[in-house]
Amino acid sequence: MNGSANSLIEGLVEELEPVRTLKPKSGLAIVGGLTLVAGLIVATALGVRDDLMTGMADAMFFLRSGVLLMLGIATAITAVNMARPGVGKLSRGWIWALITAALFPLTAAIMSAIAMPPVEALRPTEGLKCLTVSGIAALAIGSGLTLWLRRGAPTSPERAGWLVGLAAGALGAAAYNLHCPFNDIYYIGLWFTIPVLLSAIVGRLLVPRLIRW
Repeated sequence: MNGSANSLIEGLVEELEPVRTLKPKSGLAIVGGLTLVAGLIVATALGVRDDLMTGMADAMFFLRSGVLLMLGIATAITAVNMARPGVGKLSRGWIWALITAALFPLTAAIMSAIAMPPVEALRPTEGLKCLTVSGIAALAIGSGLTLWLRRGAPTSPERAGWLVGLAAGALGAAAYNLHCPFNDIYYIGLWFTIPVLLSAIVGRLLVPRLIRW
């Protein structure tokens, strides 16, 4: 009996292979690379906004870019760190980034309550274009991050799904931001918020099923 058990254990040990430690830097490199590619495709296919080309971009462009990148980077860092459970503490910086990003739709909502914005300010046709392009970019970025997370061992797949979705949505919107020429708070509050929210929901629904172990 003992001989059979020992033989079984020895057989299992022989089949073991060393596993390379998953480094968060590699996950961030994938996210950064995909975001850069998305930005280049947007700039090439749709063009860069005129004021950015002339070196005199509106302050709202830099503010919007900063908030989207801050949210995307903060959530991506937290997501990749989840691939190694038990290593350090879960960062809460993404929560503050999310609160900061929420100021755009909150401001737009308050201003809309005071005075209903005209339809021209919302630009539904251009807004749908923003939603579509940002969504495609988010899908590419989120897919890359999800495939990378599958190699790790996130202990909270649901939270990872939210984070992947938020990161992909924010960075996808940041890529489209290179082209978007509009600086109106109503437009930003609506059309740059929707893709981030939708991406977060899709991430929560799909990512846990793909990375669960």
